[in-house]
Amino acid sequence: MRSSRPPSVPFFQKFYLDVGLLTFAPSLNDPVRVTMEIVGVLEPADPGEEFWQQNANLFLQPQPLQELPEVGLEIDPDEPPLALFISHEALVEGVGKAYPGSFVSSTWYISVDKKGLTLWSKEFTRERLARLEADVTSAMRGAAVLTGIDKLLNDFERRSFFSGVPLLLLLVVMVMTVLYYVSMMVSYLVQSREDDVALLRSRGVTNWQLGRLYALEGLALVVTASVIAPFLALGAVAYAGKLGYFRDITFGETLPVAFHWMPFAVAAGTGLLGLAMFVLPAVIGARSGLVAHKMRSSRPPSVPFFQKFYLDIGLLVVGGLIFWELQSRGQLISGGLFSDVQVNEALLFAPVLLLTVVALLFTRFFPLLVRFISGDSSALIHLMAVASFVTLTLFIMIRELRVDTSVEWIWEVALIGGVAALYYGTNRTESVWNRTAGLVTQGGLIALLIYADMPARDDILFLPTLAFALIVPFQVLFIILRRLNRFYPVWASMAIWHMARNPLQYSWLVLLLVMVTGLGILATTVGGTLDRSYEERILYEVGSDLRMTGVPTFFAIGNDEIKERFLTIPGVTSISLGLRGGGIVGTTYSGNNFSVLAIEAEEFPYIAWYRDDFSERSLTGVMRALKSGVHAEPIDIPEGAQKLKVWADAEDYYPNMFMWMVVQDRRGVLDTLTLGPMPEPGWTLMETTIPQHLEWPLSLVSVQIYEPVFGPSGTVGEMYLDDIHVEFGNGREPQILDDFEGSSKWTTLATSLISSDVVGVTDDAHVTGRRAGVFKFGKDTDQGIRGFYRSPSGGPVPVVSSASFSKATGAGVGDAIIVNLMGRLVPIRIMDTVDYFPTMDPSRNGFLLMDLDNALRHLNILSPITTVRPNEIFISEVPGAEEEVHKIALSLAPSRNQVHDRASLVESVRLDPLITAGWKAMALLAIGVILFAATLGYVTYLISFSAQSRSEMGFLQALGLSKRQMGWLLSAEHLVIAALGLLIGTAAGFAMSNIMVASVAVTEQGTPVLPPFVLTTDWSIMGPVYAALVLIFTGSLYWLVRTSSNVDLYEISRIEGE
Repeated sequence: MRSSRPPSVPFFQKFYLDVGLLTFAPSLNDPVRVTMEIVGVLEPADPGEEFWQQNANLFLQPQPLQELPEVGLEIDPDEPPLALFISHEALVEGVGKAYPGSFVSSTWYISVDKKGLTLWSKEFTRERLARLEADVTSAMRGAAVLTGIDKLLNDFERRSFFSGVPLLLLLVVMVMTVLYYVSMMVSYLVQSREDDVALLRSRGVTNWQLGRLYALEGLALVVTASVIAPFLALGAVAYAGKLGYFRDITFGETLPVAFHWMPFAVAAGTGLLGLAMFVLPAVIGARSGLVAHKMRSSRPPSVPFFQKFYLDIGLLVVGGLIFWELQSRGQLISGGLFSDVQVNEALLFAPVLLLTVVALLFTRFFPLLVRFISGDSSALIHLMAVASFVTLTLFIMIRELRVDTSVEWIWEVALIGGVAALYYGTNRTESVWNRTAGLVTQGGLIALLIYADMPARDDILFLPTLAFALIVPFQVLFIILRRLNRFYPVWASMAIWHMARNPLQYSWLVLLLVMVTGLGILATTVGGTLDRSYEERILYEVGSDLRMTGVPTFFAIGNDEIKERFLTIPGVTSISLGLRGGGIVGTTYSGNNFSVLAIEAEEFPYIAWYRDDFSERSLTGVMRALKSGVHAEPIDIPEGAQKLKVWADAEDYYPNMFMWMVVQDRRGVLDTLTLGPMPEPGWTLMETTIPQHLEWPLSLVSVQIYEPVFGPSGTVGEMYLDDIHVEFGNGREPQILDDFEGSSKWTTLATSLISSDVVGVTDDAHVTGRRAGVFKFGKDTDQGIRGFYRSPSGGPVPVVSSASFSKATGAGVGDAIIVNLMGRLVPIRIMDTVDYFPTMDPSRNGFLLMDLDNALRHLNILSPITTVRPNEIFISEVPGAEEEVHKIALSLAPSRNQVHDRASLVESVRLDPLITAGWKAMALLAIGVILFAATLGYVTYLISFSAQSRSEMGFLQALGLSKRQMGWLLSAEHLVIAALGLLIGTAAGFAMSNIMVASVAVTEQGTPVLPPFVLTTDWSIMGPVYAALVLIFTGSLYWLVRTSSNVDLYEISRIEGE
């Protein structure tokens, strides 16, 4: 058979082929011979181009046969197939005629127009694919159409859905913040017109007339804004493509936008909502006359309506239920299958509800705080004390009664009752000595209770206990503040009295600052956390700069040869080999599976990525635990030895039993040498020849007996061994390797979970000396093998387990158990635990970490035929060489999916618009909303305050307050309010982010991210925002001080007189 198509290069070299005639047989035992002519060598110019399906190895280096061959065919399972490229005519005319009736598997690769595909919608694309599959299967029965487009569409929809959840959450918070800002502006507008409206009402103007007046005014504003807004939005979206976030996608061009009815409908709906928000408050607030308005201005209400009707407490209860549901669900997603998955809209309002509740509760407790600071009232301490007394008592009783029925909780409750009684008496007494004694006694009882049972930070009793511990310090602080009250400067006293007299006037401002600050913290924290989470997910998946899985190692004899091959790649600095597999713990083959990763413990810390919260120890400490234990000295075989001998004496005759010895060479290669069948009872010298292919130095690692049985059906017996020694061929005296005269350093091979094999020494029988070795074996075998070995760790293999593995098995640090690793029983001892480890999933039954050398030795001791080799490579690269190393790794790997490159994965995340670009653009919009709403809101608040307090400021100046004192008074009042709003908003934002990030930080499949996210705030954005707000607030306050200090007293007196 002649063909003009040549074979591929790698296998051309492996099979030592050359251009010319080639003869081969279809099977090892087939007499038929096939002759073909090799006319050239085929080498791809670019193995990653589309012609080769982005991986030329699929065609040039096919994998060895996985399925069983047909009956009558003998194929070497380790020998890879030979890749030949022939013409269609040669295949049909040659193979077809030589083997008539043969079946072939035909695969067609069809390329599609990618640019044209992007113009189709998802629905239309699915419809065309379905029609193509129907046409092909109709024309060719049994054919199957496989395409990645359908999977690509499903993945895109899923990723779009889960990536859009954080954006939707941020959008809801922004919309609610803007609506609240509009409400605040309308409120101040209505408040500024109260005098005019009251005057109109007193002169006969009806509510209907006022409503029409406001409606006409609002309609002009709403129509103008609703018409302009969609075009501004479309323009903003288009020019967002010029932002740096989209530059790699749009290449500096604008984003494509299309006119659709939805933006105009949303603008119209928003306009109607804005019109209602403009008209309704004005009409509702215009029901009182001029006299009622004057009375309300002179005596502002001390309790707002939401406190009067306990609406804030109601919102707190509703918010608690929503957050409880959120904690129970773990995320904002509802449903099961992807077609049914949807966002729970109610949970989207959880952040807004939290910020609103926090701000409303602040307005409830703020007067108490002001009166506490001024030394006027200790109601704040009373409230905190009563709440802590009741909460601690109830929770302690419930907790103890649920655990057991003992009465140990009674003394704790008695201590709380004693503190409560002392607190009541201390606050009722007027005697200094009695009050001092009460405070000291309270402190002693509180310290005793906390010392006896201090809850952890995540305990539900932590906050009540903290409040309980602060009772005495707060009482002492209140006494000091009351003493210092008389020494306050005038401006400080006036500021405190003014804030305590009318705290309701700050409600709008505080709510706005809490909302905008919480929005900023949420935007920068969720964004910063998700950015870091995406990067760390890649680092966790790869583990190093580059990781290759499923690496073929048939070309190498030892680990050093594998590493040398990859170290020759330009840009590679270091390599660490790994072995990944699975194991079973227990007696069943389901439900107890776990993962195993064996790594080079000494080298892995220098090339791996690791996070400090993965374990209590550092990565170096964890790796040190894998090398811990008693390091037994190997039994070295002197160089030049030709034969390995041992004296053996069996207790009985075992005709089907053979003795083996396992030796290891310099490269770590293990070779099983047979000494022949077991002799009849009586001392017999058994021997074997040391193979020449092993590289010195050699060491003896195991002595085994083999019986062709399966499982627990071996022969029970006993055998004696003495003087394991080697002989040389040059007349050199034999040298004893182990004479069994000292204590035994051998360890029995694990043949079952309750193996009864024993190895030791005895003086009952010996050839020379006073002792000999004895091996007592039971019926359990591992693939027919029993015996003992020289453990490099002096016993069970030291391992590090995940916390989930220890929880699932009940085995903790220091425990020794037997597990089934890759079909072999291995004794292990847990030296340490970790929560997470790169590339390992701790879910379900967890994982084990092992040292590679220990793992390979224990696994290969029981593998006389097949050898377990490393199947993963962790690579460290020179900075800047990532792309070149990645290309070479792709050419060496059997499949592209087996190469995990950190740099390329991080770059793909950076370029993915579903991950970074959309969120960063949304965060930028959120920052604009923050600065706009906070600036105009604070300026409007100061303008309203200036208009309302103009007379008051004039009277204070008439009473003798200087401009300097006026400046300090206004600064103390309004900067404190602004600082409190920012502080509370920041704290609430962090609490909200901590809760919400856990619900949105999920993978594309909706599962929790691995590793767990670390809450990270992007202070490069939030820091300048804080600085800008402080600068704006300070400048606005400076304007207020200048305006209030330059009032005309004569004009004020004239206006008041009118």
